[in-house]
Order: sequence, then structure tokens, then C-alpha cells
Amino acid sequence: MNLRVLGWSIAVWSCALQVAAAGDLTALAGEWRTVRHGADVEIRDCGDGSPCGFLIFVSTDITGGEVNDVRNNDPSLRDRPLDGLPILWGFSKRDKGWYRGKLYNPDTGQTFRSSMELISPDELKVKGCLGPLCRQQTWVRLHSIQTKKQGE
Repeated sequence: MNLRVLGWSIAVWSCALQVAAAGDLTALAGEWRTVRHGADVEIRDCGDGSPCGFLIFVSTDITGGEVNDVRNNDPSLRDRPLDGLPILWGFSKRDKGWYRGKLYNPDTGQTFRSSMELISPDELKVKGCLGPLCRQQTWVRLHSIQTKKQGE
């Protein structure tokens, strides 16, 4: 095989892999409801093909009326508004989902190691670990919650 054909083969294979990865992110992208606090998170491309999540709603009953990231461990970040706050970032692709990411909890100001796996089109398993202790939740896609309420 000559080098030109080999180079084209590698380029085509690389593009195919990027499209497959983008497809996985496309399936994950959207708005999700967390379990514990009923907060809403929008997941979208970080700009590098990996998912990022941003807080788009949390009840003031949960935040105690606070609208800023007042519990952040870094005092210079405590003036950031909760609306639009980045809470998921830094993920790498894996066969079944995303791993080696970070999950920030503005309720405690802590950042956890995180992984995510889409378990159905409307369910996302999110895991957060601090040291050896891990917890996981299943987040639900917002449009599926709204569809259920309309059907009731």
C-alpha cells in the first residue's frame, strides 16, 4: 500500500471516529432534572467534543434564597450566579459513557470525580466520588417529565 492511500485511510478513519463521538454527545445533550434537589442542568458540548453541564434552574427553597455560589471553597468565586453555573466538565469518552470528569455541587461547594452513562434516551446515570466514597443518581430528561405531566 502506498503512503498516500495509507494517509487517506487514516484521515477517513479519524473522521469516522469523531462523528461517532459527536453522535454520543448529541444523544446526551439537552436538559436534565437532578434527583436530590430537582435542579435542572443543561448538558452541551464544551467545545472540544466532551460534555459540559450548566445549572439552569434550582429552587430558592433549596438555595435558601441565595442566587450566587456562596458556598464555593474558593472565595473569589462566591459572587458567581447560580444561573448558568458550570457543574460538569473535563470528561473523557469511554465505551459506555464518559469518565474522569468533574461534578461540582454548589450546595456544599465540593467538586467530585464523576462519570456519566446514558442508560436510556431519557435517563442519565451520574456518579460522583470523593475519595473512596461514591454516590450515583439517575437524572431524567426534562422533556420526558413535561410529556408525562401533559398526559396525566
